[in-house]
Amino acid sequence: MQRLRGEPAPSDGEEAGVKRPPTELSMRVYSAVFLIFIALFLTLASVESFALLITLFISVMAWEWGRLVRSEGLDTAFGVQIAATAVAALATVQGCPACALLAVIAGAIAVFFIRSAKLERPQAWWSAAGVYYAGFPAVALIWIRGDPAYGWQAILYLFITVWTTDSAAYLFGRWIGGPKLAPRVSPKKTWSGLIGGAGSAGLAGLVFARVADGAFSPQLALLAVVLALIAQLGDLGESAIKRIFGMKDTSGLIPGHGGVLDRIDGLLFAAFAAGVLAWSLDPANPGRALLVWP
Repeated sequence: MQRLRGEPAPSDGEEAGVKRPPTELSMRVYSAVFLIFIALFLTLASVESFALLITLFISVMAWEWGRLVRSEGLDTAFGVQIAATAVAALATVQGCPACALLAVIAGAIAVFFIRSAKLERPQAWWSAAGVYYAGFPAVALIWIRGDPAYGWQAILYLFITVWTTDSAAYLFGRWIGGPKLAPRVSPKKTWSGLIGGAGSAGLAGLVFARVADGAFSPQLALLAVVLALIAQLGDLGESAIKRIFGMKDTSGLIPGHGGVLDRIDGLLFAAFAAGVLAWSLDPANPGRALLVWP
């Protein structure tokens, strides 16, 4: 077809009828839907399949953490962290979360001495911190899922809370904007995103309490708000660490999101907080401790 004078020429893709590449938002949505499907399937299947899911995610996180703080993904420290995570996951599934915590601590100490032997003391601290950073939340998640009566529902509640927080904070931040939350740490995060994410999580918690089981308390809405704020604190914490080491994304494994650490940083903090809360309320029934309030 003949173009009018002065009309810009179409790009090669337009001329050939080729579709434009997906936008960042669409890639985020596609990736999120895929990950949510996998996570829910393995969570509902069994405690063992959920433990396998968490172990795989933690393994990728260990690789990303090594790239971030040591500029080495696959090294001896990575192998030690994977071994400690696998032992911790197995111990938790077998009903010994205390043994699992000891495995994480032992792994962190081993990583510290391995890196210290190379005369890299500051890096050794960061490397050991990565074992704690991923290991403790992993134990908390598998331990909570192990509750035979309420485990899978408690994990579903945590997932819904964090996923709602992440999505709502992103959308509110883009649509409303406004004052920045922590511009030196994460220039794109806003107060509107923080408030919108926490408020949306509270609404999701209330809906969960009403729909999932009549025995669940509406106090789950308040707990969801608290966990949402903790999750966003975790997001900021990971952003601060990346800024220290001059890295934008921990990897590019998840289109539109970056790395696994970039995707589940909030879940790590929320899971650890939920684990501490459950332990303080009812160590024998962690899922029930989170969901059933007097």
